[in-house]
Amino acid sequence: MKAHKETLGHWLLQRISAAFLIAMIFTANVSTLILLNILLFWHIHMGIEEIPTDHVHHEVTRNWILILLRIFSLIILKYVFVFFAF
Repeated sequence: MKAHKETLGHWLLQRISAAFLIAMIFTANVSTLILLNILLFWHIHMGIEEIPTDHVHHEVTRNWILILLRIFSLIILKYVFVFFAF
């Protein structure tokens, strides 16, 4: 039952972030661009995070994949900020 609640919570958070993304796109200006990018990458990360959680059954391997995914997301987010700043 716990796995079902975690999946439901994850699904709900992803839908909420999608709704915020849609609202941010319509009200986007220069000051909200940073927040829009953070929200976009958080939404993408939440969607991709569910794949290894479902398909990788060994807990240590799954945790390493999720850690590396977070590091990769931070690196890509940094490059997006640098690209838009210059």
